[in-house]
Amino acid sequence: MMLSALHIVQGVEEATRMLPKSVLDRFVKQCPAVVMVRATLENLLRPERLDQIFEQSAERQYSKVLLFSQVVAVMSAVATRTHRSVHAAYLACRQELGVSPAALYEKLNHLEPNVSSALIRQTAGDAAKVIDAMPAGRRNVLPGREVYYLDGNHLAGSEHRLAVTRVTREGVLPGQSLALLDAQRGLIMDLVPCEDGHTQERALLPELLIRLPARIVIVADRNFCTTKFLFGMRQQGTSFIIRQHASTLTWKTVGQRRRIGRIETGVVYEQKVELTDGPDRWGLRRITVQLDRPTENGDTEIHLLSDLPAKSVSAKRIASAYRGRWTIEGVFQTLTDVLRCEVETLGYPKAALFAFATAVLAYNVYAVVKAALRSAHGEQVIEEKLSDDHLMDHVARAHTGLEVAVDPVAWKPYQRSSARPLARVLVDLAKQVDLARYPKKRRGPKKPRPVRTRGNRNHHVATARLLAAQRKRAP
Repeated sequence: MMLSALHIVQGVEEATRMLPKSVLDRFVKQCPAVVMVRATLENLLRPERLDQIFEQSAERQYSKVLLFSQVVAVMSAVATRTHRSVHAAYLACRQELGVSPAALYEKLNHLEPNVSSALIRQTAGDAAKVIDAMPAGRRNVLPGREVYYLDGNHLAGSEHRLAVTRVTREGVLPGQSLALLDAQRGLIMDLVPCEDGHTQERALLPELLIRLPARIVIVADRNFCTTKFLFGMRQQGTSFIIRQHASTLTWKTVGQRRRIGRIETGVVYEQKVELTDGPDRWGLRRITVQLDRPTENGDTEIHLLSDLPAKSVSAKRIASAYRGRWTIEGVFQTLTDVLRCEVETLGYPKAALFAFATAVLAYNVYAVVKAALRSAHGEQVIEEKLSDDHLMDHVARAHTGLEVAVDPVAWKPYQRSSARPLARVLVDLAKQVDLARYPKKRRGPKKPRPVRTRGNRNHHVATARLLAAQRKRAP
């Protein structure tokens, strides 16, 4: 029996309406982690939310034709390595943007650093609500306290594309920033960007200090151990665990050093000290860890200063919490190697800092996904078996197909979702993720490099000849 043309058209329309859901279901079944990332992106990077952040924080710029949310979308594609360059990302959505490449670069080159900072601060706050709604999204670093790791990051030198940079052989540094990492949630909660790549990191501390909330614990390296910063945190009601610098403080010991016990890396001692800032005197705890193995710099002891009360936080807990500070170094490594936080073609500082901020934004999206995976599979399993590199690479490769195959309408429920329902969906999706697809391989101990006995005169040698000579020497 022949179907009428009307019935055929109706059938096609019905199939078209069903297609987005059926295709999305296949992605959920075959690569749920990719769907988790996209759903989180849709929620945290809602265009109206991003444009609102821009309107509240921008001082000079305004949105006339090109919206801030569109710029974020372009740079997010670069940060996640979905597109290899800003221009390639522009070409992929040039019709939606409706502007020339020059207009996009002009917008990037004038985005104010405080806009980049506000973008991270406010979207991280939204991400934190989603993680807090998960059953096991948060780690427990210091019971009853919020711990944040502080460190700085200098952007690598950009290409010599600007006219003023072409006349010098020096590396041109487009900027730097201070980052505040939430140890419980794995989110970078705040950035203090600076266009001057050569300025001292300590010069950025006053701006950070204004924004530090009370009743948190800052963990930082000795570069940030200054009298003004410590006394400033005291005034803010912010506690700290900070490695003591040899020459930036005026202090004296009060009482004898006491042996507390052992931790994994050495023996812990405690002693009371007194800091001086003009007429002000302040008693602190000085925790010393006598290391089993020296640091890379040859230090056999590290000294930590803290104002945390001894009754509730032991010296060994303080020493162990400081060890976690290296987490932020790993985050910077991920931003550089797995994501793309340094776009060498962007020479203008404002553009380079915004590119770094969008990479941080992408990392925070992944932090939400990782929190859902912890809730579904357990923290220890995720830390020991999940490779960030493999998972993010899979997301970057599959994202284009997801974007083409699934109609944008299918993502609307994720955009409108509040924190708790989104957290439930992400945890349900996380239970379907096959962790064996993203295995983490732990590297064994490094072998000592043998003494190099040749190569002073000849700078090149064929590998094939070396292997042939080795075979001749073999018995």
